[in-house]
Amino acid sequence: MKVYLIGAGPGDPELITLKAKRIISECDIIVYDDLIPTEILSFARSDAEQFYVGKRGGKKYKSQEEINHLLVDLARNGHSVARIKGGDPCVFGRGGEEALYLHQQGIAFEFIPGITSAIAGPISVGIPPTHRSLSSSLKFVTAHEDPGKQSGFVDYSLLARDTGTIVFLMGALRIAAIAEKLMQEGMSVDTPCCLIQNATTPLEKHVVSTLNNVARDARLQEIGSPCVMVVGKVVELSRTLNREKVLPLHGVSALITRPAHLAIFTSRLFFSQGASSVIYPLVEIAPLDFKLPQIKAYDMYIFTSQNAVSLFFDKLYCKNTDAREFAGASIYCIGPKTLSALKNYGIIADGMAREFRAEGIVELLKTEDLNEKRICLPRAKGARKYLAEALQARGAQVDEIYVYETILPKKANKTDFLQALSKVNTVIFTSPSGVNHACVLLGDDVGVLKEKRLAAIGPVTAQAMHSSGFEPQVCAQEYTDTGIIQALQGALT
Repeated sequence: MKVYLIGAGPGDPELITLKAKRIISECDIIVYDDLIPTEILSFARSDAEQFYVGKRGGKKYKSQEEINHLLVDLARNGHSVARIKGGDPCVFGRGGEEALYLHQQGIAFEFIPGITSAIAGPISVGIPPTHRSLSSSLKFVTAHEDPGKQSGFVDYSLLARDTGTIVFLMGALRIAAIAEKLMQEGMSVDTPCCLIQNATTPLEKHVVSTLNNVARDARLQEIGSPCVMVVGKVVELSRTLNREKVLPLHGVSALITRPAHLAIFTSRLFFSQGASSVIYPLVEIAPLDFKLPQIKAYDMYIFTSQNAVSLFFDKLYCKNTDAREFAGASIYCIGPKTLSALKNYGIIADGMAREFRAEGIVELLKTEDLNEKRICLPRAKGARKYLAEALQARGAQVDEIYVYETILPKKANKTDFLQALSKVNTVIFTSPSGVNHACVLLGDDVGVLKEKRLAAIGPVTAQAMHSSGFEPQVCAQEYTDTGIIQALQGALT
């Protein structure tokens, strides 16, 4: 088969290329490095096997030789492999080495370029790497090579005379040594410098300094890895061109627990508000083999989730029929996502509940004559009985069609869940199923959740948390992702 050497970009998951996203979603195997956003890994198929082979701070999970052999073995076993690297695979990413080894072993490969942090880092803090009146050249230099070595590829005497822009990558541990060597070789002590950590992410921070002060300023600002160091006159432009990203959820690190195909959109929304996020799905939508009813036999349809809409209509369309079958029937729904999903299938709902739960539908229909009306309720197996019982109490005949069930994802395990929790200060629960699955995974260690800021999408989820022994500090008034964000903003002010 084939190995794709993919650049994932500098950190912001939206800076991955469309081609990279498509290939990741198609491959059988994912082999990924450190610092790859979980949003990008979520592009993978649910059945794709994933291998972590990261290196950071000199610590290696697998050696380069082991990684090379792994790629070859996976490809020879007939798999398509997405080998994901941060930034660009060939800018200090050892993509060239892996490609050469694959070529020597007769394995097909393809480079998928990515945006390197050497470019994105400076730009994200208002530093154009080149500028007509200040810099007409740009050099990328590895900071892993010890400046004190007598031999090596980096000639600091030439760098010290350079009048353009120099970007050092992977340099958090060598800032002082790099600055000292450049000054020893004759570069002015007043040469502007900038350090950018976690570029393009909500954790980004930077410091503008000079060559003689940059090591001290790095200590004072606690600059660490991953970090790029920019040296040159263009750095001064940051004071004018940088736009401080003061966002309402700055400082929030959120664990997104909803199904993977929905978590990506939630994560993007949190990211746009300044929060970092980790995706760890605690719920998986498992379609059920349901029998499609006689569409025209019902007076009313009520859809309570976007998942029910897609599964119900996909099956309907497989029968070579479409939305015209619903002519004459009333259709109601819960929530804007469900409303939008219906529109995608050619249905304009007759009404959407103001309150995004079953009680909202009951309120919406309070003036309707439901006596002897036949109502179809496509929904999740195990959903609350409240809606069906409330409608039946008013004389309606209600048929519940179980189109899916919510299950604990097969890949979920206690060790990985605890590791994900260790990276965040906030946990977002969007369903009672997610709460229950968290308790199943954690077992006796469920108390670790009490150490986090807990947010519920609405009162039903909040009640599930209460029943499990822990209280949400935040509960959305509008039962949507936007509602959670608004509630978090209120809690932080």
